[in-house]
Formats: sequence, C-alpha cells, structure tokens
Amino acid sequence: MTEQLTPGKNWQVILTLLASILGILLFAVQAFSTGVAWLLFVLDSRMSFSQSMPIGLLFWTSILGGVLLLPLLLLSINQLRGKPSLTWLDLNHPVLAKAARWVILIWPVVVLLGWLIARLENVAVILLGPINILVAGIPILWIYQAAQRGFAGGSQARKWRVFGISIVMLPFLVVVLELLAILILAGIGGIGLGFRINANPQLEQQLLGLVEQLMMLDQDLDAILDFLKPLLLQPSVIFWGLAIFGGIAPIIEEVIKPLSLWPLAGRKITPQEGFVGGLLCGAGFALMENVLYFTNVINTEDWLIMAISRAGTGVLHMLASGMMGWGLSRAWRDSKWLSLGLSALGAFVLHGFWNVLALISGVAPLLILEAEPTFAQTLLSHLPVTLMLVLAVIGLILINKHLRNEKPHPLAATESVHPERHNQGNL
Repeated sequence: MTEQLTPGKNWQVILTLLASILGILLFAVQAFSTGVAWLLFVLDSRMSFSQSMPIGLLFWTSILGGVLLLPLLLLSINQLRGKPSLTWLDLNHPVLAKAARWVILIWPVVVLLGWLIARLENVAVILLGPINILVAGIPILWIYQAAQRGFAGGSQARKWRVFGISIVMLPFLVVVLELLAILILAGIGGIGLGFRINANPQLEQQLLGLVEQLMMLDQDLDAILDFLKPLLLQPSVIFWGLAIFGGIAPIIEEVIKPLSLWPLAGRKITPQEGFVGGLLCGAGFALMENVLYFTNVINTEDWLIMAISRAGTGVLHMLASGMMGWGLSRAWRDSKWLSLGLSALGAFVLHGFWNVLALISGVAPLLILEAEPTFAQTLLSHLPVTLMLVLAVIGLILINKHLRNEKPHPLAATESVHPERHNQGNL
C-alpha cells in the first residue's frame, strides 16, 4: 500500500531523508577511521588484546549503525517517489514475523560460540565484533516481536524513523546529559569539600596522602580495589552512588528515549501505536548501548556475564520506553495527563530499581568477598536481576494482552470513514 503524502508532509520526509544520509555518512567516516586504527593495532605486535579489541568493537558498531539506517533511507526515497513500501522491511509480514519469533532459539548457540571465540585472543580480535552484534540484537528483536504481536503500530516508515532516531541521536544525547549531571554534582561536591577543608585544614593533607598512595599502586586493579574498599563503603558514597545510578540516570534516559515520538504529538495516535513506538525507542537505544558495553570486557568470564546481563537490560529499556509511549499516546489523544504521569513514574522506578540491583550485583561481591569472586558466585549475585528480567517479560506480555483487549476509541470510527486522515497520520 502506498502512503499518500500531502504537500505539508513532504518536508518531514525530506528531513528524514537528509538525516538518514547524514547519519550513514557519519557512521561510514567513523567506521573508516576506527577500521584503520584497528588494523594498525592488530598489525602492531606490541599491542595487547585488551588494547586492540575496543577499537575493533567500535568499528563493528559503526557498521551496524550505518546498515540499520539504510531502511530509513530507502523508505524515505520510496515515499517521495510515491512507490509502495518495501515488504522485506516489514517485520509484521507473516514470514518475517515467524522467523523473528523463532530466532531466539539460536541465541544460546551464538552465546556459546562467542564464549569459545573470546577464549582465543587472535580469533576474537577478528570475529567477536559480529558475534557481539548478534548476542545483543537477537533478544531485542525477539522481545519486540513478542511485545507488539497483534498490534496496529503505525506505518512501516514511521517505525523505522523512530528506530533510526533512537540509534543515532538518543544515545549521544543521553551520554551528554548524564555527563553534565555528573559534572554538576561533582561541582557541588567540590564546593562542599572546599568548605570542609577550610574548616579542617588537616583534611587537605589527608586527601593528598590518599592520592599519593593511590598513585603508588600504578595499574594494579586488585590493589586499587583493596585500597578503595573502605572509602566505597562509606554511607555517603553509597548514597550518592545509588542516587546517580538509581535516580538521576534513569530519569534522564526515560525522558530522552521517547523524544523521537514527539513529532506525533498532534496526530492522536492510539495506545497500541504509542506502545509500539516506545518499544522501538527502547530497542534502538538498548541495541547501541549493549554493543558498546562489550568494549569494557576484559576476559572470557566478563564477556559471558556481559552477554547474559545485557540481554536483560534490553528488555528493561523496551518495557520502560513502551510504558512512556503508552502514556504519551493517552495524553495526546484523550488528554489523560495523569496516565502519562503514572507511566513516567512507573518507568523511572522500574529503571532505577533495575540499576540499583545491577550495581549491587556487580559491586557487592568485589567489596564483600575477600578474594576475586568465582564465576559461580558472580552468577549467584545476578539472581535478583534475573528475577526482575522474568517479571519484566511478564509485564510486556500483560500489557500486550491489555491493549489488544482494549475497547476501540470513538476516533476509530472517524478514521474508518476518513481513511486518508489516518494515512497522513501514519507518516
């Protein structure tokens, strides 16, 4: 079916086309520069695996970003030329939908393959990048397909536009705002520390002594952790850590992720369309975040823990953003701003609680145990996060069931009588 464009809508498609071209070019330049640097690192025998791997993963992330923007480019060109949408890009097509539902069965195989490859440094430098993309992408694709099954989520072009913006702009914007928030808090902390030093001059000498001892440890991570344990266990440090990861960061992310839905504010989108749009916001953001997180991997056990835990993070991002999209649609269509407030509060609490559990699961074993935690102990510490992942999946299923059973809105009758209005709103 060809989506009709009115003269007033052409500029939006043109803007989308230009944005997709610019995004592809930026990813291409980034892929070229990181690819050259990666090749030089690989050929340099003095460079270790840990030094060359992050550059290689950035190269593959750039390739991924550029490839995922190509559908948006093609769909924008088709819209301007008045041609039908591309069937092979529609994940709701029966064949593609069935494949997306069953693709999760190969995920454990891919994870096992990645774990085996991560043990072979020379092979991992070349092959781990594509494996990471599959490990991060398969759960997101499966969750999206399951969560929006049976929905009328809007046009193909709209979905790819929302997803594309979530890949290119939103992760960068979130990082900038989170860094800004941390700098502001650090500035406030610095001012407070300055007042304390003025009141107690000996405190400055104590701090300088701590810095000198820390510098003497050079790059011995175990020694640095042992040295910092008493400081990290201070109540004030724990409070601010939880405040940042459990409060400030989740609020920033959940406010920013649905930004690609705001151009639809005046189009009276349905709750199903809002929820699907939110899912796509969370999917795009989570995919890029998860792939980039693999650059922090140090050893094979870290890689395996990262592969498993980031799959759960993708579900969290999609559920929270889906709730935000659902709330926005009800506010825009029915002026139910209380629903938006409750949806936002639910997304903030869900994300914040997940971050706190993840922080405790990752840090607590290092601070509590005398020795380096074993792989079994690390898995055991992640049980609370795993339980929350199960609850998040159940939540997505329940929301899907609720929205499918929801009674049709009175505006649906108007849209059936005047389908051209509905088509314009799908752009």
